[in-house]
Amino acid sequence: MTTPIVSSVAFLPGVTTDETDAPARRTYCTTESFVAVHFEGTGKGRIVFLPFGSMLHVIGRSSCLPAGFEVVFEHRHYNAFEIDVLTRSAPICEPIQAERHAVAA
Repeated sequence: MTTPIVSSVAFLPGVTTDETDAPARRTYCTTESFVAVHFEGTGKGRIVFLPFGSMLHVIGRSSCLPAGFEVVFEHRHYNAFEIDVLTRSAPICEPIQAERHAVAA
């Protein structure tokens, strides 16, 4: 006998990747404003406030801030402390698209 196979990728809050120990390509919406650093091409850092309601895409661990994430906001890369991202923003869950493969009997 054959059995239909269903596979999906589940969204598990708080699960991190082994490679970067950062949430795997997560999107967050800020619940309050907080500080981040934008590094220019010359290496100079500029402190900015990410505003309330911002959509942040975590792309990995920060190479510039200890215990920080590199995030993308409005097509610019910023470095923010992990604690700020995780406590001052809410994860955005996207619907899970399951692939279904039917096997004929």
